[in-house]
Order: sequence, then structure tokens, then C-alpha cells
Amino acid sequence: MKSDIYQKRYLAHQQKKRKSLTPQTRKLNRYTKKERDIFFKVLENRRSQRTFTNEETNIKRLLDAINIAPSSCDRKGAYVKVITERKDKEILSGLLVGGVGWSYRGDKILLIVANQMAYKSPAEKVMPYLDAGVIVQTAYLACEVMELGCCYVNPNIREENKEFFENRFLDKGEIFCGALIIGKYGN
Repeated sequence: MKSDIYQKRYLAHQQKKRKSLTPQTRKLNRYTKKERDIFFKVLENRRSQRTFTNEETNIKRLLDAINIAPSSCDRKGAYVKVITERKDKEILSGLLVGGVGWSYRGDKILLIVANQMAYKSPAEKVMPYLDAGVIVQTAYLACEVMELGCCYVNPNIREENKEFFENRFLDKGEIFCGALIIGKYGN
């Protein structure tokens, strides 16, 4: 039987949480006034970008930021698939209801997906979308400091296109939670 990475992450999270509740291991992060001011400036400047230049983007740091984003019980059940091929971006530009006609202009499209295996309980039906929301906010803030444009596109796919979309872009057991369009932008 295949190992359940999500359960392993959950159990490691539970152990880490128990350990972190002891007074000896608690550490308070201290930030300077300047660091706090910069953080709030990033929050204030964050915006959605829908027009992009043709420049290629390096998103390694963005992907690093997404990988350390918090998730429910630290399972990391939601993650991104990076789409760079022009043909796939054009197809997605016709399928992503909120991105029709413009999303292909971004340098990269990040499909936010979640693995159903990560969410065991029927009560966790909404958790993939909550985890995806944390990824979206993390990406927006990282893009702001990286001077990249970013726009979230909701997971709406027209009913008549769902089967095609799932067969082309999703693996078995994945849930589509939305997309991020990433690219450089001008003034």
C-alpha cells in the first residue's frame, strides 16, 4: 500500500504542536518598527494585475513562499501546478471563466489544486479551498515584493468544459481550487 504523505504530515504537525505548547519552546518573534511599517506597506500596495509585458519571470522565490504557506494541520494538501506552455495557457484562457480572453498574457499560470487524499473527514469539504486561499494571499504578497503582477482567477469552469479541463490539467483525485496569473507588468 502506498504511503500516505498527508497523514504523515498531519501526525508530525500534531507532535510539533504538542511540543510548541511547552513554555521552554515558545519563542516570540520580535520585529522592528521599520519591519512592521514595510509589511503594512506591502499589504497596502497589493493589487490584482490583469495586464502583463512579454518578459519572462523567474518564480523560484514565489514557489518557495507558496511552499512555506500555512495549511490545515500542515498537510500541504493544496499546491500549485505551473503552466508555461503557450498552447496550454491559451486553452486555459478559454476555460477559466474569470480569465477568459486575458489570462494567457501572463507569463505563467499557476493552477491551485488540492489532493482529496489530504482531507479525510467529510467535514473537511471546504478545507481545500481554505488552504488554497492561504496560498493565494501568500502569492499576492510575495509577488508584490518581487514586483510581479498577480491575479487570482476563481475555480469556475463551465459545465460543458469540465471533463476536458479535468482530463487535460488534473491528475486523479485532484480538486481545482483556482488559478493565479503571474507576469511582469509595465507602468
